[in-house]
Amino acid sequence: MLKSMTGFGRSEKQSGAFSCKVEIRSVNNRFIEANTRLPKHLSALELPLKKCIKARCARGTFDVFVALERTEGESADTRLKPNIELASQYVDAARQLKEQFGLSGDLPLEALLGVRDILMTEQLELDPAQESMVMETVEDALTALIQMRTEEGANLEAELGQHIRQIGEHLETIKERRPMVLDAYRERLKEKIQALTTGQDLDETRLAQEIAIMADRSDISEEISRLHSHLGQFAELLGSKEPAGRKLEFITQEINRETNTIGSKSADYPTSQSVIEIKSVLEKIREQLQNIE
Repeated sequence: MLKSMTGFGRSEKQSGAFSCKVEIRSVNNRFIEANTRLPKHLSALELPLKKCIKARCARGTFDVFVALERTEGESADTRLKPNIELASQYVDAARQLKEQFGLSGDLPLEALLGVRDILMTEQLELDPAQESMVMETVEDALTALIQMRTEEGANLEAELGQHIRQIGEHLETIKERRPMVLDAYRERLKEKIQALTTGQDLDETRLAQEIAIMADRSDISEEISRLHSHLGQFAELLGSKEPAGRKLEFITQEINRETNTIGSKSADYPTSQSVIEIKSVLEKIREQLQNIE
């Protein structure tokens, strides 16, 4: 089954004093690329996250957003820490002033807390429990994203199948026109010769030679056969369990090549109309394949 490269997945988990939220978005890309936005203390998870995505997806640009918070509302990557050294200096300085000048009173905590840089934020190290919760949340969000890509892929698969059947119908019209094209050419050639050689007998041998030359130059039987083969390969890949976007793009190019050859070889108006219709359908297919994994 085909998969789209466009998708969105979200997951949220809570464990102990922490909650984790993950959102993953993906859009089309000829290759695979993963961009992560993580809290600083989770930066070590960047490579594992990218490996996780590449193990389950083949193509696309993925944007991963991870938020880790304490359930009490505190930051999960930093904690507040007193600057003991600076506080000691202030307390010692206050005591010296008190002794030197015979002053009374105590240094209140409120005054000390108002001193700049008396409180510091400390970067926390990655906790194994946090790492496990983050990776589980990412896996769940990625599963939701893949589900959306699969559902969208099923819709694209149905549309592509319809397009291929339309091309097959136009190809049958071209195939049916082949003998008629030769008959029409034979009649036009006779009329021209008769007009140029009024009163003279036609050289049937020469006429047959001219028709044979024309038939050889305009023969599209090989192109029709290859087109049938390409359409069959395309339809088979639509049901593939493996990523088939690039293969489908290649086959589409080959279908277009054979169609162009048919158009250049045939001067038959109905055949030319069928060629135009096929190329119109191919344009729709190319547009949709840009979003197939």
